[in-house]
Amino acid sequence: MFKSIYQAFERPTVAGAISQFIQSAVDAGIARGAIDETIQYVRQHARPWVDSGLEYAVQDPYTIANIGELKIKLRAAEAVLSLAGEAIDKALENSTEETVSEATLITAESKVLTTEIALLAANKLFELSGTRSTLSELNLDRHWRNARTHTLHDPVRWKLNIVGNYYLNDVPPPRHAWS
Repeated sequence: MFKSIYQAFERPTVAGAISQFIQSAVDAGIARGAIDETIQYVRQHARPWVDSGLEYAVQDPYTIANIGELKIKLRAAEAVLSLAGEAIDKALENSTEETVSEATLITAESKVLTTEIALLAANKLFELSGTRSTLSELNLDRHWRNARTHTLHDPVRWKLNIVGNYYLNDVPPPRHAWS
């Protein structure tokens, strides 16, 4: 069975990039959901740190900066994901070694960025929302579980290697659904 899967990648194909694009999009969605819930929870329930001298958590400059950082990193990840989609479309129109490699590389870059923001957003949800946000009835931990579990799919440490090896050593990305 595995032999037939690899045979599908003997010629340049965007099948791997499409598969990874879907994984990146899921991670971006997890991040977006975690960030949205963080903002909502901080607005409605979070309390300011005792030493802040503030009345509301939404006034905390550290919380404000963290929300800004999350939104910026999400936008950057989604922008690279969009570039990956464009590269995939180009490679679908003309599947050459170059267009498929470009689509694979940009998609790998998007996977790195969406993984990082999904994990960061899920962690920041609790950091910015406070202890009560961990109550099981709120089910906010689903964002962390989803991010941690889904980002284990096709680990980004290999994406970093694929991208780095291409730019440093001119080694084309491997042809399979996991690159």
